[in-house]
Amino acid sequence: MNFTVKKFFVKAILFAFVMLTLKVSAKSYTDPFIPFLNSIPTVKQVISEVNSGEGSAAITTRKFIFNSRNNINSVYAIMAFPQKEGAYPAILVLHGGGGNAESVANLVQEYAARGYVAICFDMPGICNNGTTPNSSGPWKLKKGPLEPPRFDIANGLENATLFDAGVAGIEVFNYIKTQKNVDAKNIGITGVSWGGYATTFLSGILGRQVKAAYSVFGSGYYEKATFWVKIIAGLPDSVKTPWLKYFDAGRRAPGIKAPYFLEATSNDTYYWPESVEATLHAIHGTTNHVWDPNFNHKQQPAGPTMQKLYFDYYLKGIGQPFASAKITKEKLEADSSKQITIKLDIPKGVTAASVVLYYSEPTATWQTRVWVPITATSTSANSYTATIPANLVKKGVNYYAYLTDNRTVAVSSDMYNALYEFDHQPVTQ
Repeated sequence: MNFTVKKFFVKAILFAFVMLTLKVSAKSYTDPFIPFLNSIPTVKQVISEVNSGEGSAAITTRKFIFNSRNNINSVYAIMAFPQKEGAYPAILVLHGGGGNAESVANLVQEYAARGYVAICFDMPGICNNGTTPNSSGPWKLKKGPLEPPRFDIANGLENATLFDAGVAGIEVFNYIKTQKNVDAKNIGITGVSWGGYATTFLSGILGRQVKAAYSVFGSGYYEKATFWVKIIAGLPDSVKTPWLKYFDAGRRAPGIKAPYFLEATSNDTYYWPESVEATLHAIHGTTNHVWDPNFNHKQQPAGPTMQKLYFDYYLKGIGQPFASAKITKEKLEADSSKQITIKLDIPKGVTAASVVLYYSEPTATWQTRVWVPITATSTSANSYTATIPANLVKKGVNYYAYLTDNRTVAVSSDMYNALYEFDHQPVTQ
C-alpha cells in the first residue's frame, strides 16, 4: 500500500472516529427534564396547617415537605388556598436568588385571600442554602458561592443545581394541578430575578399548561448581555453549548404559549436590554413588557398591583388586559431631529394617563444610564408623537415609549437607537 493510499485510509478512519464521537456525544445530550414532565411529587411531611382571615378572605396555609427528583431531594413548600369549597385558579410563585419559600409566603397568602390557590417552594440551587432548614439534597452540600454549581455540567447535565430547581418547579406545577380545589385550566407562574428566569424557563417547558406568565426581571440569552456573560464565556464549548440549549431561559422561550409579560428595569445589573429584547422576540405568542425607567433590579411601586390585575384578567376573566405601546414611524426632520410616532392599543374602559418617550445618552454600562422623559403630544385617537432633538440623535441615544394608564399599569415599546432606522436595528450598549 503506497503512502497516498495509507494517508487516505488514515484520514477516513479519523473522520469515522470523529463522527462516531460526535454521534455518541449528541446521544448523551438529551433534554434532562423530559422524564419529569409528568412527575407528581409525594408529600413527605405536613409541618403545619393554619387557618386565618374572615369571610371570603378566609384562607388555609399549609407548610409541607415533598419528595423531588425521584426522592433524591426533599423540598419545603408553602401552599395557601381559600377555605370556601370550590375550584380556583392557581399561581406558582417563585422567589429570587438567595431567597426561600418564606420570603414570598406573604404574597402566596395575599393571592389566596383574593381567590387563588397559590404555592411557593425553596428552589434548589437558587435558594439560600443557609436559610432552608427543611429542604435537603446533594445540591445543598455544594459549598462556596451559589453561581458556579448552576453552570456545572461537566460531569452531566443533571449535575447543575439548576436541574434540581427546574425539576422541582415542574413537579410543584404538576402537584398543584392535581389538587381538587384547583381549576387546572387556569394556572399562572410568576417570579422575581432568578425566579423570573424560572418563570420564563418553566413556561417554555410546560407550554400550553400555563395560562399566564409574569416575569419580573428574569429573561434569557445569558451569553448575550447579562451579569453572567463572563461566566458563560469562560466555559469550554463542550459545557457552554449544552448549558445554553437546556438551561438558558431564552432557548426555552419559543415554547411559551401563554400570554407573557416581562417587567424589566432600564438599568438592571443582571438582565440587560439586549437579552430582554431577544427573549421577548423569541416568543411567538402574546407578549408585552415595561422598562421601569431608572430602576435597577427593583420593582416599581405599581408592579405588585400590575401582577394582580394581570392574573385577574387571564386566570379569572376579570377586568381588562394591559394596553400596549408601539413605535410605528420615525421622520427625519430638516434640522436632523427625529419625530417619533407612538401608537397605543388601549382596551375599552381604560384611558391613557401619561405617554412619554424616554431616552438616555450612551455611557459605559446600562447601569449608569440616566433616562429622561420627553412628553408625547396626542395627534389623534391613540396616536402620539415626540421629537428627539438633533444633538441627541447625533449622540445615538436609546429611546422607548412609555405608557401609564388610569390603573397605574405601565407598558413600554421596544427599545431603539436614534442613529438607526427604528425597524432595522439591534439594541446595543
